[in-house]
Amino acid sequence: MATKSDALPTKYFRASNFADDWSLKVEIELCRIEKFENGGSSSEKPVVYFRKQRSGLVIGSTVWDQLADATGEEDSSDWPGHIVELFRSTTTYAGKTVPAIRVRKPGATPKKKAKTAAPPPEDVPFNDSVDF
Repeated sequence: MATKSDALPTKYFRASNFADDWSLKVEIELCRIEKFENGGSSSEKPVVYFRKQRSGLVIGSTVWDQLADATGEEDSSDWPGHIVELFRSTTTYAGKTVPAIRVRKPGATPKKKAKTAAPPPEDVPFNDSVDF
């Protein structure tokens, strides 16, 4: 048998359906605006669909920027045909760390925060004879 996400795919990708180390190379098929209903109110959000995938990826500002970076295209109408890699990561939402799906160029690794090292000590002798 397959995994739950394989056997019962949802309309949209959900990070919680995948293992921590999950990633998937996909070809963008299209991006379109879809209407979402939530508790009596509605909103419209962009959704990206991929060739040979049943689920789409609802995108916000962060993933939009990642798609633009990975494709080299700012306009979503120019994204189809580009290959990108989806991967599971985390983000902070409502003060909690939650799983999230992110996008990068295939083969790229997530950027890690650079550690700042203390500057090396200068070879200047200390002069304790100065009066304050």
